[in-house]
Amino acid sequence: IKERLDFSCAIFDNLGQLVANAPHIPVHLGSMSESVKSLIDAHRNQIKPGDVYVLNNPYNGGTHLPDITVITPVFSLVPPLSKGGLGGDLLFYVASRGHHADIGGITPGSMPPHSTTVDQEGILIDNFQLVNQGHFREKELLELLTSSTYPARNPAKNIADLQAQIAANERGVQELHKMVEHYGLETVQAYMNFVQDNAEESVRRVIKVLKDGTFTCPLDNSSAIQVTITIDKST
Repeated sequence: IKERLDFSCAIFDNLGQLVANAPHIPVHLGSMSESVKSLIDAHRNQIKPGDVYVLNNPYNGGTHLPDITVITPVFSLVPPLSKGGLGGDLLFYVASRGHHADIGGITPGSMPPHSTTVDQEGILIDNFQLVNQGHFREKELLELLTSSTYPARNPAKNIADLQAQIAANERGVQELHKMVEHYGLETVQAYMNFVQDNAEESVRRVIKVLKDGTFTCPLDNSSAIQVTITIDKST
């Protein structure tokens, strides 16, 4: 991840809706909110302060399997930040998605061109609890990475990258806590709503000027990928 810079970071509200993201990889950021929402749907009443979850499931907002998403809930601090505290209400989520060098599968790099099942592409992770109230579940993670029919080839590197993602998320948690303590929760949430409303209006303005079209990309084997796009402006 450090060498490729193939990673993305983002902040979400307590419903899993995107609030803000760094200008990283668009394909990551367009679907990460679906990953956060899948976590909420799966573990809505079980998420606790100090928990961290991980997934790469393409059926739950993931992209291809090497792109692994780490999600950390952000709870309110009780008592206030200046006095320490473990948490109260679940306010936000932070997430980071990074392309791992390998996650198993039938070919190194986990992007086999001739796979016929998702298992042949690597290990499918679906809202696995990576950290339980501050305890890193390394034993359970290692078992997950090595027990598949096509296991990860270097699980130690996967674990190191996941720990880096956990640390990145934790920095986001700390900065959000500082912002809430400085400006107040009501103000922070109000401005998050402003950002989301502005984003929606910006997309609506773009949709109004889009036109139907087709695009063809010729491939080396003389075949072609052709896409036809029809814009439905009514919705």
